[in-house]
Amino acid sequence: MGLWLIGKATSTLQLLRVKTPANQPALPLGKLIFTSNLKKPKQFGLICYRPHPAENARLPANRYTWLTHRLCGLPGDMLEIKAGILYINGVNADENLNLTHIFKVHRKDSSSIKHDPRQVYTIPPYSDILYMPLEDKYVQSQQLPCERYLLPPGLREDAIFKMYKRNWNQDNFGPVKVPTGKWFVLGDNRPSSIDSRHFGFIDQATFIGSIL
Repeated sequence: MGLWLIGKATSTLQLLRVKTPANQPALPLGKLIFTSNLKKPKQFGLICYRPHPAENARLPANRYTWLTHRLCGLPGDMLEIKAGILYINGVNADENLNLTHIFKVHRKDSSSIKHDPRQVYTIPPYSDILYMPLEDKYVQSQQLPCERYLLPPGLREDAIFKMYKRNWNQDNFGPVKVPTGKWFVLGDNRPSSIDSRHFGFIDQATFIGSIL
């Protein structure tokens, strides 16, 4: 118990509960996780950090004292999201990650697909097409009869426009270069994550710990 209290006080070891679905499937909502500042942050590792007030201002009203995202961009990296795929310095950075995206599923096929009905929506008047978040690897391994839903280039998302003053969206973003002393973070649940696409780069000094 004494070691745990010392670890908590110094951020050497902290026990936290996941409060958003931003990193599903890696970090399910409600999961307890350990973080430690003794484990150095690595590119594509999951980290916890405390956003600065400027970043907090761009977060939803239900804010948290810490956030968890995947560390994708390091200082000097050139990042771009094209057709929903993250490229870092021109290389596909998503192909080795298990991400969650929105897929279009015909209603008649939905009963055979594992999904959370609370997260499914339709876009009128096309009520026969369901839009549901699914893990990429699940879709691929089961060869599911669905199509990934992508926002078209040039369709502006207001939160992203306010930050970068460009007509970008979650599926078509950048290119941007990560400044010195900063990081670019993304959630694995790309459609449901509020991250560096929306509130910009984070300071390395805000780092709390790497997820163990």
